[in-house]
Amino acid sequence: MSPSRTRPIPVTVLFLVALAGCESPPGPEVLEGQGEGGAAWIEGDVDERFQQVGDQFAGFSATMFEVAHRYRELHWAVADSNWPYADYQVEKIAAAIELGIIRRPGRAESAESLFLGEPVERFRAALQEGDAEAIEGEYQEFTAACNQCHVAEDMEFVMVGPPAERSTVVQPGGANR
Repeated sequence: MSPSRTRPIPVTVLFLVALAGCESPPGPEVLEGQGEGGAAWIEGDVDERFQQVGDQFAGFSATMFEVAHRYRELHWAVADSNWPYADYQVEKIAAAIELGIIRRPGRAESAESLFLGEPVERFRAALQEGDAEAIEGEYQEFTAACNQCHVAEDMEFVMVGPPAERSTVVQPGGANR
């Protein structure tokens, strides 16, 4: 670049300069009492407020709600030989459990040793190979890993198995079985 030319100012620098002229966000005293849809339900200092918001995620029960939905979808994807959709569901189940562990680290040991890792990797590998018999076997092992984790977490009364009815996924081409 020649000395007579100037460099363009990066957009982020312009944004930061513009932001510097803005007022600070309202403090807790302004937010309190804003009514429904506002922050009136959140009380206390910043840490207490974050805890109250975090409590809205419902710990591992919210994780299991998502996992249950995706497990049903996974079952029908396997039944339909829809391997890409099945792989997507396995990936999303693992991701949901990993996020649940962040919120409830006390569940990490069981989830990581019994479910995440080998069962997920073996299932995904079988799906990539496309061998229907191997996939069915890994689906059974995946289900067993779910139930082993539930037992380890003193939740043995929650045993999962294949769903009896289809909920949303359809066969490729649109026809339900």
